[in-house]
Amino acid sequence: MDIVRVISEYVRLRKAGVNYVGLCPFHAENSPSFHVHQARQFYHCFGCNAGGDVFKFVQSIERITFPESLKLLAEKYGIPLPESNFKGGLDSAARERLTLLDINQNATKVFKHQLRNSNEGKQALKYLQERGLTEETIEKFDIGYSPGSFNTIVRQLSEQFPLDLLLKSGLILASESDSRYYDRFRRRIIFPIQNESGKIIAFGGRILGEGQPKYLNSPETVLYSKSRTLYGLNQARGTIRREDFAILVEGYMDCIALHQSGVTNAVASCGTSLTEWQAKLLSRFSEKIVVNFDPDSAGAAATLRSLNIFLESNFKIKALVLPGGADPDSFVKKNGAQEYRCLVEKAPSYFDYLLDRAHQENDLKTVEGKIAAVNMMLPCLLRIANRIERAELIARLSQFLGIEESILREELKNANQNREKPVITRSRIKKELKPSEKYLLKAILENDPTAGEMLRKLSISQDYIGLQSENIFREIITMYQEEGEISLKVLHEKLQSDIDKDFLNQALFTELDPEQALRCLEGIQRQKTEQEIVLLQEKIKQAELSQDFELLVSLHSRKSELKRMMAG
Repeated sequence: MDIVRVISEYVRLRKAGVNYVGLCPFHAENSPSFHVHQARQFYHCFGCNAGGDVFKFVQSIERITFPESLKLLAEKYGIPLPESNFKGGLDSAARERLTLLDINQNATKVFKHQLRNSNEGKQALKYLQERGLTEETIEKFDIGYSPGSFNTIVRQLSEQFPLDLLLKSGLILASESDSRYYDRFRRRIIFPIQNESGKIIAFGGRILGEGQPKYLNSPETVLYSKSRTLYGLNQARGTIRREDFAILVEGYMDCIALHQSGVTNAVASCGTSLTEWQAKLLSRFSEKIVVNFDPDSAGAAATLRSLNIFLESNFKIKALVLPGGADPDSFVKKNGAQEYRCLVEKAPSYFDYLLDRAHQENDLKTVEGKIAAVNMMLPCLLRIANRIERAELIARLSQFLGIEESILREELKNANQNREKPVITRSRIKKELKPSEKYLLKAILENDPTAGEMLRKLSISQDYIGLQSENIFREIITMYQEEGEISLKVLHEKLQSDIDKDFLNQALFTELDPEQALRCLEGIQRQKTEQEIVLLQEKIKQAELSQDFELLVSLHSRKSELKRMMAG
């Protein structure tokens, strides 16, 4: 039993001289300090001082006792182990864990029998078949059914196992009104949940027909921690290693449908928000991930949380949103695995995904829209460990939103030092008005002969939207349309923000000559055109990644048109 072979099931190792090295699975690190010595059959981490032989490693990584590690390795590598000698070396906690595993294995047999042989189960089987699952897939994932009666598991397992351990397994509950026991899962399709070693540690149940909750999972037990488990990882681990990336989806059926279609590197997060432990577990097999959650608001929020977790764990991340609001299950059934793989390959990086969301969810022509967008993206930037990558992305975000780099860098620095969530407020965004804005406001407020014409043009073109002085222009245009003149006193009273009042004062106290007054509207229009070109450039990058050539032609055409307008 080679230690390198065993540890390679948990840690991605590379040969370095006579040893093998990798990232330590027992503490967070960016540079590998975990060494495996093949000749001497031991491992040692120079970062946290973890070390020992192959049994010590399995004990630590699986959180089990020495006899349990011995049994696990014997089963995995086909080594005979005398049962009497094994049981004699177990403490009470280890014996309890083994019994709970036996309970789960026997419960799975009951659920699978019910699916095939009970009247209710046959209805559940019909439902699964209508959802497109094959017999092979149902068997591969050990899918079963728990009928609506209150005590199927109680009756079938209580003769083999003590009730107190059945309670600890989470499969049954004790009645509060009397001394009876009843099944936790009733009238539900059962999805056994395996750990990465293939042991059944818990169950998920989907209601058949109407009822709430739609999905019900086992409670936390000595075997099962929801935050440390990924559904389908045992089936996916080999492909994840070979292809060097994983696909994270939301639900059991999404994961199963992808596996059935041949996309066998998919895992699901067991109905919970992704945790650091799950990311750490996944990093044993690859540090590249494609997040493919549903495109609804809940899925978008879950995607954002997952991106933050993966960034903290130094993953290379893509985010995939399927067209037409489809989930992975429905998409592969309609379009096939090849089309899905193409979309996975073309999926944008997490940063391009966030830029696209920022553009879709916020009006980036307004200051408030820019603030909302930057505040969505700053927490992700804070989690990027590589300083060069972070600097490059800060520059891109600055250009995309028209916010000074120095403001973004300063906010990230303060948040990092104070361990607070970075938040940009309106008062932080460019306190100094651009000259073109000041000159135009000055000309209008001093009743320049062309003021009325300039306000008419601004009202039609709405070129003022997205400027720092947007609120001031909006109030001026409304006042002029209603009153036919501008009252500085009334304007000052209508401005709610101290920032807007400061901008107004900057304009009033700036120097203005007639030539500047003539050029100021042109300067505003040029400023807006430059902003549109920046947005177009980001869209061009995303279209290049997705190889949408028709869109690329359209975007380049518009960019060329804008540049001609600026040149002419």
